[in-house]
Amino acid sequence: MKIKFRNLKSTLLSGAFAIALLSSCSSNDNDGDVAPTLPEVKKDFQLAFASGSGLISGTYLQGISDLSQGEISYSGKGFSMTSSRTARVFTSSDGSLVYSLNYTIGTIDKLTYHGGDNYKTVTTFDASIPLGIKAVRFTKMTDKVGSVHSITSVKVFGGTNNTDFLKHKITASIGLLDLEAMNFGSNFKKDIDVALPGTMASEGYFIDRIDCPVISGNKLYYGTSVSKFNTTTGVNDPTDKTFTLVLDYPGLTNATVISTSQVKGATNGYRTPTQHFNETGEIMQMVSNGKELNIVKIINGKYDESYKYSVSGLLGREASSNGWFYAGNGIGYIPYEKIGDEKIQIGVKPSGEPSYSASWGLARIDLNNNTIVDLNVPKGLWLTQYQHSVVRNGKFYIALTPVGIQGNIYMFDVNSANPNGTVGAKVTAGADQFYIGIF
Repeated sequence: MKIKFRNLKSTLLSGAFAIALLSSCSSNDNDGDVAPTLPEVKKDFQLAFASGSGLISGTYLQGISDLSQGEISYSGKGFSMTSSRTARVFTSSDGSLVYSLNYTIGTIDKLTYHGGDNYKTVTTFDASIPLGIKAVRFTKMTDKVGSVHSITSVKVFGGTNNTDFLKHKITASIGLLDLEAMNFGSNFKKDIDVALPGTMASEGYFIDRIDCPVISGNKLYYGTSVSKFNTTTGVNDPTDKTFTLVLDYPGLTNATVISTSQVKGATNGYRTPTQHFNETGEIMQMVSNGKELNIVKIINGKYDESYKYSVSGLLGREASSNGWFYAGNGIGYIPYEKIGDEKIQIGVKPSGEPSYSASWGLARIDLNNNTIVDLNVPKGLWLTQYQHSVVRNGKFYIALTPVGIQGNIYMFDVNSANPNGTVGAKVTAGADQFYIGIF
């Protein structure tokens, strides 16, 4: 696929449109005047929209009752979420409540939804105070509890001159957020010592990020990003293993790490979920290393070494992803980056330089039959920051907008292997603006 970049005149026009669109989005300055007079609304679709792919970005939310037709725009619409970076958004199962992390600040807002772009901030919890870290991550695990989490790894040296590498000291900070009371209570620990199995720590392995936790019985499972420190070069090498952090729930005790060499890569994702339960309660976990993309299985606290679903193998190409969505009965949908394809400009770096990425696709995966369908979606997609999609009445909904131009809501029949979805409502965006989720 060959992408032709727009000339300077069109780029300036797009940038002007982006600024106008951003400035016209509704502010939450008067949310206390409007929202309380309206009842809470349930079961609407809620769309999240981000303006800016870099360090400075805004996040906007609005509800829509029907995504199958019409046109959705954020010009003069959209509730402005509190965000120093792109906000991490979750909703309750019925859609009446919204939770949003202000990343790099550490605060989590709880809002009620009253239809359209009418939201009311109920309370704000500052997780950075008990955990002592502002750059925490947040995941709503159930309608009752969420996880706020972070992890650090520091090299430890010894020997005569204190220059011999020994290991990394890995420390996790985790709080379990009561979503009704909006506090941790006593369910938080800021200094959880994480030890790797056997001699892995002295061999250079360490965890530098955790995310996307799920609760299974009396255990918490966190996806991880793993690297291996090379004492010869003094830099980190890609890992040849995959790790998952496991703790007792809700006590946050007995921190252990399970690993497998069957696949290699990260399981923490970025802003998209990486772990889901199948119908028998097994954890289906995505593993990505930038080229190979797999889904593996965790049963009773251990990796099932006999199971591997190769997304990249079935696609017949190198692929990378930040997460996937489970639709039930072995069917899932995975956005993936087309590694090796010609890159497209997706935004601008803080330095002012253009930023590029290979375009993205979307595949329907069938874990029970070990098959895959590469779905027919628009070219020029960038889904790195995509956070959430939903399945309703047997249809999978996702917002797909090629970079800088109009897109659509796409609806795929979960029970059909047809690569063509139904095209729904038009969704408009400008330069460096993206739809990042349907809730």
